Amino acid sequence: MLLPPDPTTTVGHVVPFDGFVDADGREFAALLPQAERERDARPWIVSPMYTRCPGTCSALTAEVRRALDQSGLAPTDYRIVSFSFDPHETADGLREFRDRMQLPSSWLTLRARTPAALERTLKSLDFRTITRGDGNFDHPNLVAVLAPDQRLAGYLFGIAFSPTELARAVRRARDGVSAADAWRPYAFLFAALGFLGSAWVLALLLAQRRKKTARRSAAARELSAWTPGSGP
Repeated sequence: MLLPPDPTTTVGHVVPFDGFVDADGREFAALLPQAERERDARPWIVSPMYTRCPGTCSALTAEVRRALDQSGLAPTDYRIVSFSFDPHETADGLREFRDRMQLPSSWLTLRARTPAALERTLKSLDFRTITRGDGNFDHPNLVAVLAPDQRLAGYLFGIAFSPTELARAVRRARDGVSAADAWRPYAFLFAALGFLGSAWVLALLLAQRRKKTARRSAAARELSAWTPGSGP
């Protein structure tokens, strides 16, 4: 069974993006020079995804956009990055994802240049995946919120959360208050419930896709069986 991250073991740890690049091959460190990062007091919103995802990654990205638009937060209140956990992610995949999701220029999209860089980041988030037979992944659905120095402050689990919830998590991270502090004894339970909810949504999406495929196949069979003048 694929378990979601356990906040009790990860909150307070730095989430590194050393060795990550954008679609143009620019290193994370070049996108945000150290001096700029040291002066910037904005928290980070981090969304793990992979661009080939047939299920929830696009839905989660759209939900983050919607929640941010309705949260009352200004773009100057946070930094945001979507990074791919696919070790075979491509620059073209990042470009296509940005275009499809219509992401603003301030929204970073990154892939790991090396497997070691990806492993460091996934381990810091306690983020695990399972590779399926078709090459896609089973994975948790979540957003991580980091303090300005990239220490993990907390998670939002699932693919649906309120704008108020997101804004509160960002402000806590900005103020140096972990979003998990007050609820630490219950954090893993909430994570598991969010993961189960995401699994239900994914199963629903797959069931709907199968129904559509079955209807198209039935229609195609009916059409191929029909010939002009074949009535009674």
